Amino acid sequence: MYSFFYRLIQKILIKRSFYDDFLKYFRLEDLNHIVEIGCADSIIVESLNKDIKYDGYDIEANYINRSKKKYSNFKNFNFEQKSIHEIDFSNLNQNKTIILLIGVFHHVNDDLINIFLQKTKNFKIYAVDAVKKDDQNFLTKILMDFDRGKFIRNEDGYKRLLNDYKFILARNKYLNFKYDHLISFKNIDEIKIKEILKSSNI
Repeated sequence: MYSFFYRLIQKILIKRSFYDDFLKYFRLEDLNHIVEIGCADSIIVESLNKDIKYDGYDIEANYINRSKKKYSNFKNFNFEQKSIHEIDFSNLNQNKTIILLIGVFHHVNDDLINIFLQKTKNFKIYAVDAVKKDDQNFLTKILMDFDRGKFIRNEDGYKRLLNDYKFILARNKYLNFKYDHLISFKNIDEIKIKEILKSSNI
């Protein structure tokens, strides 16, 4: 029942899936493994070929337990209850793996993100997060204040923290109301990402 309402809220709020552009990039590259941190309801799995390796991590046990049950027959799909700083990346193939974080960094303090950054220096990473802008309207600022993530940063805040990443601002593109997101990525072809986003009118 919880999953049903989660999906319903997603459909109401989201104008364009956060996963669409990521999947376009993923399918262009010679990659076979997605590590999703903050996987929640593991929506992306429904769009993956079943031969793709997928590891989903979330701190909420109910999400993990449901995904384990739903995809129990697929040996390539793995789900674990772990926070961003607890995941072990040491045995993963950096050339074939991409790490995905949708709406994660703005839920996590700098110290835990820095632990993650130290572990993932050579990995391909794609992240999307809410971002504060000075020119946002009053309603947008109120919505950000009520966001469960307590670490929504401005652009400079993300750039100082993720100092070897590249960034693209997506303004009012993903939700059905005015709300800005920052796409942060590392070890990824910037030209390809910009072409994908341009084709998506971002």
